[in-house]
Amino acid sequence: MLKLAGLLGSVVLCAGPACAAFSGLTLIPTAEVMGPGQVCVDYQVDGPFPVGSGPEMVLLNTQYGVGSRAEVGIDFDLSEEAPAGAVFNGKLVLRPVETGLGLAVGSFNAGERLAPTTYGVATLDLGRLRCHLGVQDSPEETGVLSGLDISVSEKLQLWAEHISGDEGASAFSLAYQLHPRWGISLAWQDPNDEGADNSYSIHAGCVLSSD
Repeated sequence: MLKLAGLLGSVVLCAGPACAAFSGLTLIPTAEVMGPGQVCVDYQVDGPFPVGSGPEMVLLNTQYGVGSRAEVGIDFDLSEEAPAGAVFNGKLVLRPVETGLGLAVGSFNAGERLAPTTYGVATLDLGRLRCHLGVQDSPEETGVLSGLDISVSEKLQLWAEHISGDEGASAFSLAYQLHPRWGISLAWQDPNDEGADNSYSIHAGCVLSSD
């Protein structure tokens, strides 16, 4: 999800008929998790671009930090005639990003009517610039994940990312921290399928602590 000063990037973002909110950018996970005992609630609205030219998808994503190296989440599709209902996700950090090169594995979009997508991802922390590279395996295909996030200021980040394959897409996002616990992100998404429409994704997330 969002990753600004520990908030944006703690709240997830992804595309598709159903979404599970892992910590990451708009489309791809990163090698980090929620802090111990932290809870994130993320309200997500996706739709076609131009706005209003088709139906919207509305999701309520939740995420919980389990210890310092794991997170789990349950996400709810609130769209009209939602096909998926609730979906589940989880992530385990194998090497923390704080070491300079983080590694993580996980799974998302696991539900009663959905087979899960699994992934492995690495995050290289270069300070204001971070680079992400990984691979994910879904029931439809296997794709390569790649992305960058740049801290413009303490509150503003820019993201660029791509998932390869016919079902993949590119996304360009702006993430802004409104408050120490609140953040938003706005994304433009371009599907790899030339016959598919561009879309937008809007997220508003809040991080709480169980302490």
